Order: sequence, then structure tokens, then C-alpha cells
Amino acid sequence: MCCALWSCESVQPVQDLSGLDVRLTILHTGDLHSRLIPYEMVPQYTDEELGLAEGQGPFGGAARVATILKDARRNAGRSLHLDSGDYFQGAPIFNLFKGEAEIRVLAEMGLDAAVAGNHEFDEGARNYATQLERWSTYRTLAANYDFESADDPWNSRLDALIDPVAIFDLDGLKVGVVGMGNLSSITSIHEADNSMDVRVQDTMQTIDHYTALLAPQVDIVIVLTHLSLDDDVEIARWCKDVDIVVGGHLHVALDPIKVVPSEVVPGKRVLVSHAGAFAKYVQRIDLVVRDGEVIAHDNELLPVDSSVPEDADMLDLLHDYERELADTIDLTRTVARTRDRLRRFGSIGGDSPLGNLVVEAMQYRSGIETDFGMTNSLGIRTDIQGPADGQTEHDVTVEELYNVLPFDNTITTMFLSGVEVQEMFDYITQRSAGRGCSTQAQISSARFIMDCSAGIADEITIGGSWAPCNNDEDCEDTGEICSALRCGRPIYPSESYELATNNYVASGGSGFYVLENNTTQEDSGISMRDAVEFFMLELSDWQTDSEGNRVATDLNSLYPEGDGRITPRF
Repeated sequence: MCCALWSCESVQPVQDLSGLDVRLTILHTGDLHSRLIPYEMVPQYTDEELGLAEGQGPFGGAARVATILKDARRNAGRSLHLDSGDYFQGAPIFNLFKGEAEIRVLAEMGLDAAVAGNHEFDEGARNYATQLERWSTYRTLAANYDFESADDPWNSRLDALIDPVAIFDLDGLKVGVVGMGNLSSITSIHEADNSMDVRVQDTMQTIDHYTALLAPQVDIVIVLTHLSLDDDVEIARWCKDVDIVVGGHLHVALDPIKVVPSEVVPGKRVLVSHAGAFAKYVQRIDLVVRDGEVIAHDNELLPVDSSVPEDADMLDLLHDYERELADTIDLTRTVARTRDRLRRFGSIGGDSPLGNLVVEAMQYRSGIETDFGMTNSLGIRTDIQGPADGQTEHDVTVEELYNVLPFDNTITTMFLSGVEVQEMFDYITQRSAGRGCSTQAQISSARFIMDCSAGIADEITIGGSWAPCNNDEDCEDTGEICSALRCGRPIYPSESYELATNNYVASGGSGFYVLENNTTQEDSGISMRDAVEFFMLELSDWQTDSEGNRVATDLNSLYPEGDGRITPRF
């Protein structure tokens, strides 16, 4: 009982399900980001509302996810496990094994299909193709990536490994799945060092094309995406042949899942699911399907905490990886201590405490020491956690630095003219304006007003005395100007300023094209993460505890909150 365009995953005896209420369970994971091993965190308000309680850590881990999946499959008849991508990158196990462990884990879980997330390409197309060929037992989907247009032979391999759609025959219930890869990060993927060089297809046209082909052959159509929640809602609203959207990318967890009225099929209601990130949740969706229509549904967002037993088979698979990881990197070593959470986002959308620390660590690193520094905000992937309940201090370990800065970026220096500095800060402003005027970059030894309504950077200064000021008259003695309530030196078009940034941004990543073709670039080879660790050690006032161990004192006194380097103007 094979399908006309694509072979079915399994061939079952013909069953007539006409007029019957058929039950289907969809198990949804996504944005695992290499969190295969349980990890400590302090649950914030949203996590607590969704069932993750302080004192129930460590959280996540593949062995616990596997237990939830096995239990769900055991208690379901027809079931399908779908992953919405970005299972690579985010923990030290990826830095060491380059995705091998993640793909083996998903295969062990019995995953049916995954969409290709943008971070799957972080070590390049060649690595992704190699890991899929060696270890994958599941279908990988991305209908909107045209690999055939690329000359790179590794992309040709990916063209054979990644399909636009898959059809699953589940005891006579046929389910079609269309994969939609990420678009918001695709420019960085194909224009930066980890080049894919693929042609991207239009979202709605691609979905309409493939779902129209699938609809006559299947009972329900699922779109598996790594786009965004807003995109997924639009797909649900305007694509007539879509029944369910299973999405990811922005780390949103939905409970309950969304029910979106169709704008093109009267009376139709399309389901949209997001399952969060970092292996904190598994989304279970139970459906009743009758004659190709979803007539009822329920969902349960299942927290992954210490109350969930660990699956023995998964623990066995991970054992050798964990042992080699422990032998290679001392993840438990303490590098600093905090009394409160060191946040990666500023409270009003401007610079943040953790962002300021990271960029200063880059700029002031021995051998770098430039005029100013800048890094992309989303390269800093999580906060430095605060003390757990009942504790007054939190040890920052090497493992936590890997979680904060998982990418193996190095520090690149270059010289920019005043015109280029203006252009770079204008771009940061324009990019941030489209994201609620929340800055998409962090800086050091510079200040500017981020005028999101006008799309320009105003009152830019670099260096200077940084004395507090209320107006330019307060800065007259030093010949500076008052920018963001601090004295600083204004930029001049013809002058040259040396920048320290990361190699990803330097190569045009995240749309920083003003830097991409700069001929003065020099990659120092110094790891951004190592620079931050060294900086923390240098900043810390080392003391000896009662057992004679050297421990670092608090960072919060040095970085209590963003200090106004980037001031949003709405």
C-alpha cells in the first residue's frame, strides 16, 4: 500500500477506516540544543507555571526524555514522534563530538522525523551530512531548501539525505509531513563560515505546493517547522490543506496548544504546537481523526525533571560520551561566583550585565586590546544562573560557560572608519527595531542612543572619560560630548577605530555585511569563551574557603545591571 509520490514508512494490510474515530498520538520535541545530560538551572516564572519547580533539578537529559517517550508510545495505539530541529549545539557534548551523540540519541528514541534546524549546520554541511549518514535512522525534512542549486559536493549529499516530505502509514491511518527549515537565520548559514550555499524557497508557496500533492494521498497533513510561532500561526491560518503545525526555533512552550481558525476553509480549526527548548518538556498531543478531519484533540506538556526515571538503554548509550567528556574538559571547575542571576538581556531592551562582561572580556584580552568591542546578543545563549533556593551564592563553572557561550567562536579584530561605525550601529538599531527595540548587540567602550522609530544610531561615542553628564556642557573640560548620560568622544567620519568582535559576525553573520568585506580583519584564534573565563578569573578576588580551596567572589557588584551603553529610544 505505497503512496504515489513518496514511499510510505511502513506498509500495513489495507484497513477501511471510513466513518471510524481513529486515535493518534503525536510526541513533539524540539530545540534540544545538545542537552543530553541533565543540568542545573533555577526555574523562572514561565517554567514554574509550566510545571518545572525549584528543587526538582537537575532538569532535562535524554534518558528522561526517552522514558517519557517510551511510556507514551506504550500507552498509545498509533503514534508519531516529530522533532522541530536544532538538536545540535548548546552543551559541551556537541563541541567535542560534533553532533554524533545527538543523532544517535534521537535514533535510540525512535524518532520518526525531524526538520533540519539552522544549528544543525554549525559545523558545516559536510559534518551534518556525515553524521546523518553514519547514525540517523529517522527522516530529515526541509522542503524549502534547494540543495541542488549548490556546487558544494556536501550539499549534494544533503540533497539525498534531506527530503521535502514523508508519508507514514500508521495501521491504515496515513499521515503526511512537510518539513520547513529556518529562514530567519539562513542568511548567516549560507553567507558565513559554515556555508550551505542553498537557494531558499518561499514559505507559503512551498507549503501550498507540497500539501496539495499530499492531501489526496493521506488522512491528515502536518507541517513540521523551524520558523517561528508567528509564521506557524500564519501557515495555520492561510494554508488550506494543513491540519497541524508542529514548530520550534524561538524556544516557546505552548500549554495548551493553539487552535487557529482557518481563513480559507470555513469552520476548519488548525492546531499549532511548540514544545519549548533544552529538553525541558515533551509535548504530547492526542487526536481523534474521522474521515480525514481532526474532530477532537487534547495535549499535555510533560516536564522533564528529576521525578522522571532515566531510561537504562539511553544511559548506556551516553556512558562513553560522558566519560570521554569528563576526561577531556574539567567542567566542574569554578571560575567565579555570583549572588544573583547575571542576565543576558537588559531590563529595558538595552545593554545587559552579562553582555557587558562578555564584550569587555573580548576587548581587553591580552593581545586584543582594541578601541571598542561588539558581539551579537544571541551568541550569548543563556543567563549565568543565580543561587538556588536557600542559597546565597552561585558558583560559575566551566560547564556553565559552555552553556552561555556554546559556539566555538574566536575573536577577530579590524579597523573601521567613522562612517563604517555609524553604519554598523545603524544596522544594529534597525535589526533591534524589528525585535521590540531590544538590542541585538552588546558593546564595550562605546555608547549610543538606539532610535528604533527612526532606525538610526544617535549620539555615538567611543572611548572617553565616561564621567556622568546631563548635557554637553558637563563634558566641555575633556572636549567630549554627553552620550547616554556619559561623557565620550564623538566619532569622526575620517578617523579609524579598532573593533574586537567574534569571527561569526566579522564574516557577515546575522547580517553584519558592513564587516564582511573589511580587508583589515585579523582572526586572533583566541576563543571567545576562553577570553571570558580568563577575564572572570582576573576580575575575581580570589580567596580560600574553610577547606583550603580557592574560590572567586561575586561578579554582581561589577555588573549589577546594564549601564546605559545602549539606550533604546522608541
